[in-house]
Formats: sequence, structure tokens, C-alpha cells
Amino acid sequence: MDPNQLSPREIDLAMQALPPQARIALEAMAQMQNRPAEDVLRDQIRQYIAGRMPIVNIDAAMQAIQATAHTAGYLIGRLRRLARETGSE
Repeated sequence: MDPNQLSPREIDLAMQALPPQARIALEAMAQMQNRPAEDVLRDQIRQYIAGRMPIVNIDAAMQAIQATAHTAGYLIGRLRRLARETGSE
């Protein structure tokens, strides 16, 4: 979910759900950054989500899939050969 795609209503609900201390901190950050509090909240949500998402090594995943597919193909070929040899005797 992209925090930039949150509707104004969703941002308002999130702002209302914040405890008073969090609202004070958010307002202070907004003033320091000279930005609206809603934008600062969106950034905080984005950073929170990014911190929770594991980093996936795509190259390693693709290599693992290729190795597994190669092994599976080899095994299927061997089973076919075995089936042909056994069926002809």
C-alpha cells in the first residue's frame, strides 16, 4: 500500500486515532520541516512500512528457481527414459 494513495478521509481517520503525544510530535515535525502534518504522517507511514518489509534478493531467487526447474526437468527426463525402457522389455 502506497501512503500517497490514501484518501483525505483515511488520513483524517489516522490523525484522529493518534494519541495526543503523537499528534504533538507530528505537529512539531511538520513545523520543523515546514510541511503539512498530513504529508509528514504519510512519510512516517511509508518509513514504517519500508522498515517492516524484508529486502528480497531477486537475483538469488531467480537462480534458485532456475536450479530447481533444471533439477525437476532432469528428473522428469530420467523418469520418462526409465518408463520407456521398462515398457519395452
